Amino acid sequence: MSDRQIAGGVIAGVLRNSLTTGQLRTGLFRYLWIELKRFGASNVRNVPLSRVRGINDVHVRGPVVRHGVLVLAALSVVLECERIFAVGADLDQACRVLAHNLPTARIYWLAPSAPEPLLGPRLGGEASETSRITRLTARPPTFDVSPYRGTIDLVHIDAGDDNGDIRSHTESAFSLLSELGSIVWDNYTYSSTAYAYLNRLAPTLDRPIIHILGTRLALYSRWDIVRPSD
Repeated sequence: MSDRQIAGGVIAGVLRNSLTTGQLRTGLFRYLWIELKRFGASNVRNVPLSRVRGINDVHVRGPVVRHGVLVLAALSVVLECERIFAVGADLDQACRVLAHNLPTARIYWLAPSAPEPLLGPRLGGEASETSRITRLTARPPTFDVSPYRGTIDLVHIDAGDDNGDIRSHTESAFSLLSELGSIVWDNYTYSSTAYAYLNRLAPTLDRPIIHILGTRLALYSRWDIVRPSD
């Protein structure tokens, strides 16, 4: 069978489901909009995960339903991160997965209010993992980052529209980076604010911002982390 032979059935199915199933219709339009934003990105490069140097040699453990967190953990392993700074209210599981997969890393989690106890599935070694996660309570724009300046290997920013000012978070993130530091923004393809801001920011930087295809993640790195296309 060829694509041409099944095209009629596919189109008929799309029309039928779009008329009868609101949830499917909403999901389709959301997916199409995300793909249009990705394709129309003016300055952020779209890169397959397979082009990240060393990613095929990395094995990480965590919840499969949050595969973006697994990709984040794998990137942190590739980047040999020793100190990670996470900014956002709902990053408890991400911090746990990072701590589990980077057994010597120190993780600082800045949340706007006192976080609930760390959640998420048990991965083993919970006590030692939790002891390496320092929870900081403050609104990010007013938090004094000077004790951490120039020492952080990876800054992870939850860039959802309800997570504050992405510009101030990003400016603080660059001040935190170590010599070979990186920034990962989550929700790049889902947040219109993050999408617009990162496409404006990218041309002003010394290195590119890339969107990792199949995820919501955008990445800036001082490492030469992306290998040339074949």
